[in-house]
Amino acid sequence: MNDSRRIKGERVAIDYDATRAFFEARGKRDYANVLSATMYQDNDPELVERRDQAEKAAMASILGLNQARRIFDIGCGTGRWGWFLAEHCQELDYLGVDFSASLIDKAKAEAVKRQLPALQFQVMSATDIQPLALQVSAPFDLALISGLLIYLNDADCIKVLGDAARLLAQGGRIYLREPVGVADRFTLDRFYSEELADQYSAIYRTAAELRQLMDVAFDGLDMCVEHEGFLFSDSLEKRAETRQYFFVLRRSQGAAQ
Repeated sequence: MNDSRRIKGERVAIDYDATRAFFEARGKRDYANVLSATMYQDNDPELVERRDQAEKAAMASILGLNQARRIFDIGCGTGRWGWFLAEHCQELDYLGVDFSASLIDKAKAEAVKRQLPALQFQVMSATDIQPLALQVSAPFDLALISGLLIYLNDADCIKVLGDAARLLAQGGRIYLREPVGVADRFTLDRFYSEELADQYSAIYRTAAELRQLMDVAFDGLDMCVEHEGFLFSDSLEKRAETRQYFFVLRRSQGAAQ
């Protein structure tokens, strides 16, 4: 049954101004684990650490990191992928963008703290990527879109995915990871979370719906799915209605730029 804040099945647009305010506030807070700024679990810093490590360990062997140099992290949050990539990629040119200035400030501070001066970050909305303004220029070997699409309406999901694909080099990959509705799509519309002590909005699509969005976004771009599946073991999941799902997509070697 639907209520005014938790809506199943229907397509409901979420408000981006509220989402920006939510993340700006989180970027200004201090946490027991900085990962919580965007990965939540505010009361369980150990779980968020385990999830971060499990995701990176699962992806390290299938993302072709030994061949990746230019990497574009769309919706980078605190820059957690940058920390990992700096250890695994030779001659790394990494750029993380996020629409939240406070999260970018936190990402820059973490890079300094971790002595990773080569990581670059800039404020830019995923829905309005300006290729000529990027601090690291395309084409990219790898684009990361990790936990972003749940905060976007369907048309903007298509735009972000299409823009990312167009910025890839031939043979380049996209890593897409999203929390999905296991059985049905459902939307949280300014839903108050006791754990986060704030309201937030998110759209939990099914994996099938994500495939439909990709079919539209990648039309004519020669993208194929190399890997997909549920990301975490049951011990790292907390909710029955949602699970983390991933896709690794690759652009054809013969795709035009």
